[in-house]
Amino acid sequence: MNKEELKNLIKEAGLRVTIHRLAVLLAVVKAKQPVTVYELTEILRKKENIDQATIYRNLSSLHIAGILRRLDFNHGHAHYELETGTASHQIVCGKCETIEKIEGVSIDNAIQKMIQKSKKFKNTTTHSIEVYGVCKACV
Repeated sequence: MNKEELKNLIKEAGLRVTIHRLAVLLAVVKAKQPVTVYELTEILRKKENIDQATIYRNLSSLHIAGILRRLDFNHGHAHYELETGTASHQIVCGKCETIEKIEGVSIDNAIQKMIQKSKKFKNTTTHSIEVYGVCKACV
């Protein structure tokens, strides 16, 4: 997505377009994989004059607005990616915390079975699956 598309995304979510909010969103999109606050701080401190608290505030507002997806890989910190409304699947290394996003894999049958067995839910809107293992570099 380019800057104009991201500006429109922010406006459509009912948020004000600010330099910092746009810079945070642009950095998340350019990362092409789930990114942490620490990684964003490293990226944005070099290019923009943004402190970590500002990054946290903007990530929070973008997440609440439904623009970003917040992921927890049991590392003690959150990861963020653009909310696309489509399923998200990642494989996470339990040793070095490497994350690989996997696309083109459907688990629709498993989701349907979960809904059928559920007593409290009728349908789902999206899902996120994290699979944990050990990457090739750590074996």
